[in-house]
Amino acid sequence: MQVNNSNYNPNFGRAFTTEEKQEYKKIIKDSRKALGLRDTSAIVFDFNVPSEKGFNLGIGSSFSQSMLNLTDFMKSMVGITSIQLSPQGKISPVNTSPYSGTNYAYGEHIIDLKQLTTPEFAQILEEEDIKEVNREFENSSNEDICEYRTDYDYVLGSDIKMGTQEKMLKKAYYNYKFGVTIFDRDTSRLNYEFEQFREKNKEWLEHETLFSILSEEYGTDNINEWDETDKNLYSSEISDDLKRERIEGLKRDYQETIKFESFKQFLADKQQGITRRELNLKSIKLYGDCLLGFSKSEIWANKDCFKEGLFYGGPDPENCPDTNGIQTWGLNALDYTKLGDIGKDGDISKLGITGKLLYNKYYNFFKRYDGLRMDAAWQFVDPFVYKEENGNYERVQMPEINDKILKILGKAGKDALGRNFDSNNPNKVFLELIGNGAEKSKMLTKNIYPHLYTTSFAEYNETPEQYKKDGYHTNKFVIGIGNHDNDSLVNLSRNKEKRYLQMAGIFRDYGIDFSRVTYKCPEYVNQNDEDKNQEDFRNAKFAEIFTSAKQFFTLPDMFGMSQRINISGKVSPENWRVRIPHNYEDFYFSQLEKGYGFNPAKAYENAFYMKHINNPELTSKLAKAAEILRQEGPTNEQAANEADKRGELKNKLTFNV
Repeated sequence: MQVNNSNYNPNFGRAFTTEEKQEYKKIIKDSRKALGLRDTSAIVFDFNVPSEKGFNLGIGSSFSQSMLNLTDFMKSMVGITSIQLSPQGKISPVNTSPYSGTNYAYGEHIIDLKQLTTPEFAQILEEEDIKEVNREFENSSNEDICEYRTDYDYVLGSDIKMGTQEKMLKKAYYNYKFGVTIFDRDTSRLNYEFEQFREKNKEWLEHETLFSILSEEYGTDNINEWDETDKNLYSSEISDDLKRERIEGLKRDYQETIKFESFKQFLADKQQGITRRELNLKSIKLYGDCLLGFSKSEIWANKDCFKEGLFYGGPDPENCPDTNGIQTWGLNALDYTKLGDIGKDGDISKLGITGKLLYNKYYNFFKRYDGLRMDAAWQFVDPFVYKEENGNYERVQMPEINDKILKILGKAGKDALGRNFDSNNPNKVFLELIGNGAEKSKMLTKNIYPHLYTTSFAEYNETPEQYKKDGYHTNKFVIGIGNHDNDSLVNLSRNKEKRYLQMAGIFRDYGIDFSRVTYKCPEYVNQNDEDKNQEDFRNAKFAEIFTSAKQFFTLPDMFGMSQRINISGKVSPENWRVRIPHNYEDFYFSQLEKGYGFNPAKAYENAFYMKHINNPELTSKLAKAAEILRQEGPTNEQAANEADKRGELKNKLTFNV
């Protein structure tokens, strides 16, 4: 696997010693305060997360200790204050996009198996169980796949092969049941928590488990191939008596299957809660990604809330001539005539069935996370809906929504979080308003909800300074270089035409010549001019987002990887796979030495110049730290300490701070 122009070599880079690290943290903290930074978020997909050495089963998990360790690393190096997770719902081996998943049910593929070896989970797995599967995985894959790519086939399985995760969870469930029968103390406590979880979440658990059972019975999750009763089991098209009889029969016949499926959801929910608490103790907020659409199981369980034959999409005349200028997302559209209203006193009894579905969805998300990213949020104000008949695509006009859904969202946030949610200043909700058709949504929510934008399209004036000139308050927009749908920063830097246009915009906005803030070390100076130009551009793009109060970045961009997370609108086996290796500290510093990756000291130094903040003391400290990070040397803290004892370090980050 090629990470950038050079294959990964862990023998270069310059990590800080323990002593230097303390100095560096103080410099970063002071710089953030001087720059007026409020929230720096790392976008983390579960499949991005590295595995601990010896416990690699083909995919990462944000519930893992490895995730917590990675967070510590990012906080110490960058000063992050939050993690923005991707959707964490159930996915299928056919469609591994997290944006195709469920809103309620977690994906079992992200349950951290190692955590099940702890007393907190009654040790329902043993470490050797996982190490054995790790050895099998490493023996069946080459190093690049093991370390840099998610192996969904191994994790999720296929029609003819059970996935590794399912095998291990079945083993854990068997051990849990055995522990209950012998009255093991830890297992009894776990069982009590499980029963509480089942009672609290019984409605959506019933929907998810019965959908899985019926999909297995019919050999398909296409409900149009089911009989009329099962297809309409939760709709108004069949009688309550028939409905009750069928549901009770399924529960009786598949009692053990239902309990196992519910147990997996319990494990994921418990791990998510633990992770959130651990991150909060580190002063890190955990944001969730709330999908626009619903999964097949959720549509089936709420059939009366959807308009049959209508789907969400987007206007795109330039790139979609074959579909009448429509991006065909294929997401079933809600029936907005059944939204209802939130009463003036906050009464939700006036909500229709669609409104209640949305309220419950948002309430659930607010309970799980510290804040929400609202996927394709402009659809909540001005929905773009289309129909398809005989290969012809046509937009369908929907009733006026305006702020109805936003009011439902606000009410759910208030009910879930109480005093921690301010309906008049909802900074816990971030709206994605990128793309054609978002103008009405932008005007309705501007300077109320924070908006999410990227500078990947800076040639179209999508820059921090332009948003400020457009009247955005500095705390009401959050900006990153790119998100999961954009190409990597490395690849963007290789596009000469875009690079020229975007650098011209940076000069226009900030009046800065970046030739004065480049590196002085030979590792930089000895490059050819094109490599220098690409590196200067990458450094400038990182600095640009730190001229605003709130910003985000993706893990592949932080580590200087050329692989993109997803190609939007294209089904590709390369989508949703890029992963950070387990020895990420060595990898990170090696990338910095080559001129790739995110050098926070250089970004902050450049941001001072771009904002015209005169602070010679801090900028000189940042410049020295940036030079050290760019140099050859030991690639982790331990190796740096040992090199320091031997007197081998070229220079040291020492100040009287």
